[in-house]
Order: sequence, then C-alpha cells, then structure tokens
Amino acid sequence: MKNKIFALDLFCGAGGLTRGMLDAGIDVVAGIDIDTDAKFAYETNNIRQNGKSCQYIQQDITTISPATLKKLLPSRRYKKFLLAGCAPCQPFSRKNNKDTKTDSRKTLLEEFAKLVSSLTPDLVFMENVPGLPKLAPLIFTTFCNTLKKEGFKYIQYGVIDAKWYGVPQNRKRFVLLAAKTHSVSIPSPIFTEKTGFCTVYPTIAKLPVLKAGEQNAKDELHRSAGLSPLNLRRVKIIKKNRSELPEELVLACHKHTTGHHDAYGRMDPDKPAPTLTTRFFSITTGRYIHPTQNRAISLREGALLQTFPKNYQFHGSMQSIAKQIGNAVPPKMAKELISALVTGNKNV
Repeated sequence: MKNKIFALDLFCGAGGLTRGMLDAGIDVVAGIDIDTDAKFAYETNNIRQNGKSCQYIQQDITTISPATLKKLLPSRRYKKFLLAGCAPCQPFSRKNNKDTKTDSRKTLLEEFAKLVSSLTPDLVFMENVPGLPKLAPLIFTTFCNTLKKEGFKYIQYGVIDAKWYGVPQNRKRFVLLAAKTHSVSIPSPIFTEKTGFCTVYPTIAKLPVLKAGEQNAKDELHRSAGLSPLNLRRVKIIKKNRSELPEELVLACHKHTTGHHDAYGRMDPDKPAPTLTTRFFSITTGRYIHPTQNRAISLREGALLQTFPKNYQFHGSMQSIAKQIGNAVPPKMAKELISALVTGNKNV
C-alpha cells in the first residue's frame, strides 16, 4: 500500500471524490450517502487496493452511529486515516432561494464536525461552495474550532477553480485541508492563462454525433434530452447566445431582462465549459448547447467535462444521473488536492 492511508468519504454520491482519492493512492474503505441511485455508480466504478469494490453505505448521515463507522476502520497496518466529504452545498449557495436559516441540510456540516470528533482522523478534506465562510460563518467557525480542538495544527482553506487542475470547466469551489502532523497548503495551479486550460472540444470531440433526444447504441450514457420543434429552431440559430434570436423566437420571459445570456447559450469549444449544474442536460438552465451540434450536451459529455473516466457507469433516470454528475467533485481536481494534503505541498 503506497501511502498506507485509508479514507471514508462522507456524502460520497456517485464517487467523484472517491475516484480522485483512489487515483492519489488512498485506500477508500467506504462512502456514505442517502442517494439510492448513486450506489450503483459508486460500487461499480471504484475498486479498492484489495480488489474489492468500495462499500456504499446508503444512509442518512444524521442517523448513522459513530460506532457503526468505527467497525469499518481497518487494522493498524495503515499509518493514517483521512476523513473527507462534501456536504450538500445548496443550503449555502447564493443561488438558493429558500430560507437557509431553517434548512435542515445545514446541519450536515455540523454532522461532519461531530464525526471528526468521534472518529479521530489524522487528515480532513472538505469541499463546498465558494461563499461558505461568509454565508454560514457560525457553522464554519464551529467546524474549524472542532478541528483545532481535535489536534489539527495545520489548517488551510480557500477558493480554487477546478480548471487549475486539468478540469475542462470553470468551477470555483471552497476547499479545506487539515492535518495533525505536517503543514499543508492548497496546491498551486497546474494550468494558468499562460499555459492554457483544458477545453471543451478536445474533451468531447471523439464521441459519436447525436441528434436531440437520441441515445448512442454502444454507450447508453451518451444520450441527450429531446427538444421541442420551437427550441430546435432556436438552437439552430444560436451560435453563441440567445441575443442572436429574431424577435419572434425570443421567449417572453427573456424580452425584458438585462441579465446574463447563459440560458440558451452554446458552449465555446475553445474554452473551459461553464460550471456544470445538476440540470446541465437542459438548454434552458445554462450555456449547455453542444459547441457544434444542435442539442444539449449528453450525460456522457457532462461526465467527461467533470473528468470522470470515459467508461464510468451510472444508474437512474436522466435527471438522477445528471444530478449525480453535477454534484460530484471532479476526480482530477480531487486527486491533486488530496495528493497535496497527504504529502504536504511544497509550493508554500
């Protein structure tokens, strides 16, 4: 075992963070999540160092006992234990329109802190929305104070962009790295404006051509949502965004708005993709029109833009799979951040 480090992945979903940890040489014992459909993707695609699938525990994190999780912890042949996770970010998002003061999902970060205390890991990794410290200052401060109380002498956090680490997507995220015995820092960008970033077209160009509503016969994940005849007319006209539409094709809700034009926008093939949400399969929710074809990007294209391996399998409806993909931590980004946490980043 290369690093002799094992991990638990909280709020693991389909396994983006787990995939990144495995690629970084970490032996992921199990992932915990409430999503029924994600179990298939998590266990099918993620294999431990002993050749067995990473275990998926389908349970609400607020109801699972620390004693149950402690039974999963392996023997002392491992030198360190990493507790990692991305608590659902919607309660902390600026785009969330709900009253976040009463959103029960906010307690999930508090549950993460409780598990830090009860499971006593040596390393902690946390990922969330960029505005977390400002949007939930008390909860975030409590989380950091818990880490300090449990002996974490080295804590680094900040906002990064996934495109810095080889993800062909503009995706800003808040990350926290914590260790008890060695200094840590967020790794320096591998890709910059000077070097150029990974972009959309090379990432998805080799996939077979699809029409709106079609599914590829050899890859069931390479399927796109259907379009109404009216929306197909719009898509055929749009080269960049909906401002190119003639008056008769402009949606009533768009006629009096001065906001951004991401909805009904076409991806630029020579730039990183826009941030993929859980609705990236719909042209109505963002700049998700394929760069050269007259349709929204497919589920497989979304998975590749999130840097899932090209043969990564998923289960569920189109909406469910898109949610699994859109909510995931991009594996390539995860690998770089976890590697820095484990070894201690020298680029301080």
